[in-house]
Amino acid sequence: MLPSQTQRLLMLLAVVVGIPAWWWAAGFLPPADGLSGWALSDSRVGLGRAAGLVLAAALPAVIAAGLIAATGNPLSGVCCVALAGVIAHHGSSIVGVARRAAELGNEAGSAAAVYQRLAVELGVGIVMLTLLLAGLEAVRGIARDHIPRRLQSRHLGGTVHLWKINGQSLIAGVITAAVGAVLTAVLVQSDNPQQVTGGLVLAFTLASLIGHAVMPNDRPWATLVAPALVGIVGYVWTARQLGTTDTPDALLSALYTDALPGLALGLPLHYLTAGVLGCAIGIGIGQVIEKAKLGEV
Repeated sequence: MLPSQTQRLLMLLAVVVGIPAWWWAAGFLPPADGLSGWALSDSRVGLGRAAGLVLAAALPAVIAAGLIAATGNPLSGVCCVALAGVIAHHGSSIVGVARRAAELGNEAGSAAAVYQRLAVELGVGIVMLTLLLAGLEAVRGIARDHIPRRLQSRHLGGTVHLWKINGQSLIAGVITAAVGAVLTAVLVQSDNPQQVTGGLVLAFTLASLIGHAVMPNDRPWATLVAPALVGIVGYVWTARQLGTTDTPDALLSALYTDALPGLALGLPLHYLTAGVLGCAIGIGIGQVIEKAKLGEV
């Protein structure tokens, strides 16, 4: 990966463009109670409209990042969109979701029901992420022939297809998910949003690096969705552990007594931004190592 100095500056500009777009969406996503915790299922406009708003907000970021992807490694565009999302919602925490459930009481359902909704939200998130990757690929294809040569840099990944899959990429994705789940459980030990974000970035950087080293491929979709799959598994497992007879404030109680596993402390947006950011970094490092072994760098 290793972008040139010029491309790094362009990536910074793409992130700066993307952040205000996420902030615009932030005016609609939070629930009416004003508590932190960007869970789209709790949004004042509902899950469907909230997902549409996220896609709309991501459009300027995707266009800017697509231009970056056209100048070099397509994964640099993924990095820009994910990093903008991380910065924009850096203060979001599972604590807000837990407090909201406690305040709503029976209207929110059991603590297990809260995690079931979050799992559904991550399923929707996989569809949204696929659309964003397809959008990046489309913008990249349109802009590639119109980018001045002085702004272009050779990347080490060869031809990368962001949203396609094959047997090798599926295996790499499975390895990334398995290793990422273990590392997330170890590294994420607090509901502090910065700790959750840092833990997910590090966990999936290492996990995707291992996945790419074991099964190098040029179709990273399965690896990029691995964080969301890990989150879904974590949410479902936590819901089963909590059971269906717990009270609505059981989630808050479990949070304050440190009874929740690390996989349950991140919100869907954490997995879809910090997790994806880590995967893009890990694959990029893996490409450098792979080409270095072949004597091409």
